[in-house]
Amino acid sequence: MPQPRRSKKPAEREDFGWAISFGCKNTGTLKRLKVDTDPSSDTRPIEVPCECGETHRVTVSPYRRRRTADEPFDLEVGSLDELRPSD
Repeated sequence: MPQPRRSKKPAEREDFGWAISFGCKNTGTLKRLKVDTDPSSDTRPIEVPCECGETHRVTVSPYRRRRTADEPFDLEVGSLDELRPSD
């Protein structure tokens, strides 16, 4: 009996960026930041401007996750360097 043929390898998942979640204490809501580059290479804290008017200091975790295509986000940046204070 012939072996069933396996289909091609599954296609690579499309890249939708990375999601970093943080809480806004002033409003009591969870915010989502979309980042285009992988944030695990540099885990220094970032300064994120919030809708509440405050700037939140967010610790970047090396345990990040990929963003899904339909996942909403509150702020989008190309790189976390855009949110780091300049020394």
